Amino acid sequence: MIRNILIALLAVISAILGYGYYQLGAQSEKLNLLLTQTRDKAARDQQAANDKFAAEERAKLGFKEEVGKIAAKLADEQTAREKAEQAAKTANERLTQIQNALANAEQSGRDAKEAQTKAERDKEAAQQALKESQAALKEAQGALKDARDALAKEREASPKERGGRRPTGG
Repeated sequence: MIRNILIALLAVISAILGYGYYQLGAQSEKLNLLLTQTRDKAARDQQAANDKFAAEERAKLGFKEEVGKIAAKLADEQTAREKAEQAAKTANERLTQIQNALANAEQSGRDAKEAQTKAERDKEAAQQALKESQAALKEAQGALKDARDALAKEREASPKERGGRRPTGG
């Protein structure tokens, strides 16, 4: 029964781990997509800015605005990347915690199995001791019966011996 509970517990933990891995994968895909889109957008914006700069070289004010926009987008990209790195770090820490919990659960399962095995050995030893005690009791009962039979025979024989001899009174 404990074994089934432990197997069920390990199955639940495995399902939780699987779900965690699934969620982590989904988050990573979303973050990668966001990062790719941000990079593509930044690359397109940068190319557009370069085209505008070449076409409007004399219009420095317009150029400065475009560079400001690009810098803001790059800053956003950097922020998004930092968030993605932090999320990955957090996910790795959580994974480590789950792995530690799983290792602890496995050790507890092994300890429980060892305790169950020891209890079974103790039970078998107690049963053997009981059998030996019962055998010794039967043997003692047989010896007691033999002793009673011998005492009864001796008592039957004693009056016959006394009948032949009469005590002499003084």
